[in-house]
Amino acid sequence: MKRALLFLSFILTSALLFGQELDTDLYRTYDGSLNNVDNPEWGQAGTNLQRIIPSAYTDGISSPAGWLRFNPRKISNTVFAQDDPIFDPVGLSDFCWVFGQFIDHDIGLTPDGNEDVSISVQAGDEWFDPLGMGTAMIHVLRNIYDPETGTSEENPREHPNIITAYIDGSAVYGSDQERADYLRTFSGGKLRTSAGNMPPLNTTTGEWSGDVDPDAPDMANATGISDKIYVVGDVRGNENVLLLSFHTLFVREHNRLCEVVAAKNPDWDDEEIYQYVRKMVGGLIQSSVFDEWLPEMVLDLPDYTGYDPTVNAQLSNTFTAAAYRLGHTLLNDELRRIGEDGAVVEQGHIDLKHAFFNPFAILEVGGIEPYFRGMGVQKQQMLDARVVNAVRNFLFGPPGAGGLDLASINIQRGRERGLPDFNTVRESLGFEPYTNWLDINPDYLVYDRLHDVYQLHDIDPWVGMVAEEPLPGTIFGETVKKFMEITFLGLRDGDRFYYEIDPILEDEDKTWIKTTTLHDIIMMNTGVSIMQSNVFEAMPYEEICDHLDVDLTVDIYTPQGVPVPEVNVDFQHDDATFSTSGLIDGTLNLTQIPGCGAESLVLFKDGGLLDGVTTFDLVLMSKHILGLDPLDTPYQYIAADVNNSGSITTSDIINVRKAILGLVETFNNNTSWRLVPAYINFDEPADALVGGWDSTVDFDGLLSMNYDAGYVAVKIGDVNESLDLSSDGIIDERFAGEGMKLQLEESQITKGSTYTVDFYGQSDRMIAGYQFALNYNATALNLTRIDSHLEDLSEENFGIDEATGLIATSWNQMGAEDTFKPGQKIFSLVFEVKESGKVSDFLSFNDRALLPEAYDTGLNTGEVSMEFMVQQSIGSEFALYQNQPNPFGVKTVIPFYLPEDDQVSFTIFDVSGKVFFSSNSSLTKGHHQFEISRDDLPEAGVFFYQVSTSKGNKTRRMILTE
Repeated sequence: MKRALLFLSFILTSALLFGQELDTDLYRTYDGSLNNVDNPEWGQAGTNLQRIIPSAYTDGISSPAGWLRFNPRKISNTVFAQDDPIFDPVGLSDFCWVFGQFIDHDIGLTPDGNEDVSISVQAGDEWFDPLGMGTAMIHVLRNIYDPETGTSEENPREHPNIITAYIDGSAVYGSDQERADYLRTFSGGKLRTSAGNMPPLNTTTGEWSGDVDPDAPDMANATGISDKIYVVGDVRGNENVLLLSFHTLFVREHNRLCEVVAAKNPDWDDEEIYQYVRKMVGGLIQSSVFDEWLPEMVLDLPDYTGYDPTVNAQLSNTFTAAAYRLGHTLLNDELRRIGEDGAVVEQGHIDLKHAFFNPFAILEVGGIEPYFRGMGVQKQQMLDARVVNAVRNFLFGPPGAGGLDLASINIQRGRERGLPDFNTVRESLGFEPYTNWLDINPDYLVYDRLHDVYQLHDIDPWVGMVAEEPLPGTIFGETVKKFMEITFLGLRDGDRFYYEIDPILEDEDKTWIKTTTLHDIIMMNTGVSIMQSNVFEAMPYEEICDHLDVDLTVDIYTPQGVPVPEVNVDFQHDDATFSTSGLIDGTLNLTQIPGCGAESLVLFKDGGLLDGVTTFDLVLMSKHILGLDPLDTPYQYIAADVNNSGSITTSDIINVRKAILGLVETFNNNTSWRLVPAYINFDEPADALVGGWDSTVDFDGLLSMNYDAGYVAVKIGDVNESLDLSSDGIIDERFAGEGMKLQLEESQITKGSTYTVDFYGQSDRMIAGYQFALNYNATALNLTRIDSHLEDLSEENFGIDEATGLIATSWNQMGAEDTFKPGQKIFSLVFEVKESGKVSDFLSFNDRALLPEAYDTGLNTGEVSMEFMVQQSIGSEFALYQNQPNPFGVKTVIPFYLPEDDQVSFTIFDVSGKVFFSSNSSLTKGHHQFEISRDDLPEAGVFFYQVSTSKGNKTRRMILTE
């Protein structure tokens, strides 16, 4: 019952997020519980390691195994002594073991308890007892164990993993609520940092200037060099400066991604941003493991086929107590510290023994960058039965006081955890036991040393694993490789939240995670400017340029996401072989180009001045300028700022109108397209007018990582974004019916006379703008002038080509008041007649020169047509028009036309015929309107209005809204 209650407590606490309940179907708990729905404790912090190899306690219950074997320190001195470096023949860098340690601290921790199993040191030990005092010890405590085990041979001692087993970023965020909350700012989803963009310190302020905070999460501090140390998701984060650099890297990446996610989702709160980015960072760590780190060690797992709920992701006892301790043989005595120029930093390299729990080692060189450069330059040590002095003969205190020997401790750890001998482990995995020393490793220096301290069938498992000959092309022997396969296959396939199938992450983010490398993460979060593409491959600094191949991808699309054709691109490289220029359709994709030597990228698109541009755009611009209907998006602002002045004014309207009328061929101070970097997020749409962005990128001779950029192509003047590139035209947004009908008098005209053609505009809507083009026969007619009868209509609204007889006109309402009255005379053309004939013989529409459109005050688009009428029918009909706006909430206008002076009766009634408003008046010939407010009507609903004259009655319907 006690364990059940404890487990329930884990679930309850891990399912709450700072007072918010966590949906465990969609999000990880901090302690890993509930990942597996059927077995919610699998992989959970505090649950026992799996025992996939039977235990071999001496008493069958709990006493350490291997009691007949030699003293671990003797084995260490005999087998593992290493005087000179033995670098990895595969050529892997220090990144390999450091990242491996970071992952170790993300998936497993079984801390020490109180049972002492210290290792005695032989008197006269060269390193630990040079004075022959015979009292030196290597201090070792047994790991904690599950108190409900170790009671009988049927119930041998088992050991818990106190952090989550899953690769979930717990090394960054913690495996419990308290630590996770301590590390958060609770603002914008971000994690706490200290000076230098480092993790927070264990002080009251999180900075060096604060006092040590007794309530800060516990952090291991074995050397005590400083009582102020950094706080990260795992207690061991300060163990060495390279490990701490990785912790810092992912804290920075978390905070960087918070800004990216917040910009894409401005309505998200702190918790939503934090949890989403936590998934992304966990995914980056997983991708680094499965797509980079393991393949570089030639550990190729089967292709991922999805989550398997029958797989328990918890680690095994043998893996944590022996197999994964392989990293201890990979360490170098010295950690490289390289400056930006590729030279050793002024302070020099640092001995590994001086880098343990030493935060000052980062401060003294100004940050983590020298360590990342150094990791990439230096090869790790070979995975073998050798361990460098820094971790095999590390002294604490004066001679005779003992010290640290990781080889001895690893041997002792396997024994106290009850691991069987090496051959038994192999047999349990399905391998044949070794029957000959040379089968383990044919190297005389290896098998001869083993023979001195072991019986062939009683080798400590960790010793046998690291002594085993590596398989061709890899760093592992087959036993370690098998454990790696079993473990990491389980960590991938047994994780319901593995990033590739995560239920919350967007597909584009999953793709980004899979294609983002450790190299990229370092480039994005540090001051390192150049590093080999594959950080796990050691490379001299001066050779990086020769091996730095990058991909350059640029996508250009409209605000609607449609690829943009015929964009001019000019990529310059100091090696002309890789330079390119020309036209692209939507995407530029250059692969495997040398990163060193990349100079610049220029993107440019022009031409098609009037593509997508109509007078409707002028209507929108006018309404925006008047404050009646502000533009909605930053790209509309950019499109409307036609003269690129940083503001939207009447001069922009004039510039566009001149283009529509064919008076200009370019926009003032602007191209016909602007390319806006897609990464720019404008807090407010108007911020786009500030500018400061460009479609020219200067690489300054170095492109240090893959360049993948998007640009939003904005068609200048196309404010309503009507250009449809997918169909080579303008999106047709016309409403049903005509927008405006032009009525002209049909008449016989005589050579030698002067004749005026009056244009009347008929519409049942309130027109806010129009555009169309006419052709007159320049042989038969000579245009002498144009008379305007509409407010805001002047010679600037006309474009005339006398040679071809083309007249283009564009008009839009410039003020807040409606100026167009349906049925009124708009303008007149005055001609000298050079040939006799009918007006319709010499005057026609030209819908190729300019799309004939009209726009009502509700921003609907309709077609403009033209008809020739006999004189008495032009403007001779009594007309009642639709009220504007309709429906209405405050007031509406009802326009009508009288062909002569008349007595007018106006009535409003409902469907039952009940009259709510009436009036009588004597009005003159022409256009009139009644204005109705909601106060004139009893309540919201459908009403009818009727105008009665001597010419008859006309009725229309209108709607009053709440």
